[in-house]
Amino acid sequence: MYKNIVKENYAKVKGDDSVMWASVELVSELLEEIKEQNKERYWKFMRDTHELMYGRHFDKAYAEWQVEKMGHRSPDGHEHRGAHWTLEQTTEVYHKYKSKLPSEVNPYDFYVALNSQYHDYWCWAKSVFATDGEAEQAIIDGAVRFWFMDDDWPTPTKVWEYFKMRKS
Repeated sequence: MYKNIVKENYAKVKGDDSVMWASVELVSELLEEIKEQNKERYWKFMRDTHELMYGRHFDKAYAEWQVEKMGHRSPDGHEHRGAHWTLEQTTEVYHKYKSKLPSEVNPYDFYVALNSQYHDYWCWAKSVFATDGEAEQAIIDGAVRFWFMDDDWPTPTKVWEYFKMRKS
């Protein structure tokens, strides 16, 4: 129905930014209600809209939301959720590896990739390496290779595509 209203009035709306922005404001208010009632549906809409507007790379808000959903359980049963590394920490590492990364990769893609790799491999790395520092470095090196240097998935948007495919 909303789409039909816009379609039928497109000629009138096309030249009037005030009508367009008023409509955007109404939709935005509705989305805030949806966010409270159905967070998953809200973020799916935001992911799809983000991709239409910005392409297949993370921004700060969406990266933080994605990392917030990550987690793993350690052998002792303790559950670990969210970011292990902060955006500031991963951005510092990103600048060290930037010359090896596809130019389209941004610090937010890197933040999501490193934290995902941490949750997937920390228990293994902790059991193999003598120190936490060595384990973390192995995870970082593995993340760079897996997410950004994978011949089987040669696009620089692997991080985005993977999480979109997972629908989470």
